[in-house]
Amino acid sequence: MKLRNRPYLTVTETEYGAVLLDTKTGEYWQMNPSAATAAQALLDGGDADDAVRRVTDHFEVDTERAANDVRALIEAMWSAGVVQE
Repeated sequence: MKLRNRPYLTVTETEYGAVLLDTKTGEYWQMNPSAATAAQALLDGGDADDAVRRVTDHFEVDTERAANDVRALIEAMWSAGVVQE
């Protein structure tokens, strides 16, 4: 898995979490704080396991729940065309 347009993707924190912005296309996605943390891990070059670790390090959530949430985030990003193989 890799992020499409990775150099153009940015995460900007907001009052309610963050926004993932594709500066090339202008598309954006609003995320809650844990999704933003996972997305930033992916943007930093990490994989799904890295994203899970970062979420469990920052939030009181068990590994199984974090893994399910990261998987759902990646699927949503895949559907939005942000993730490719």
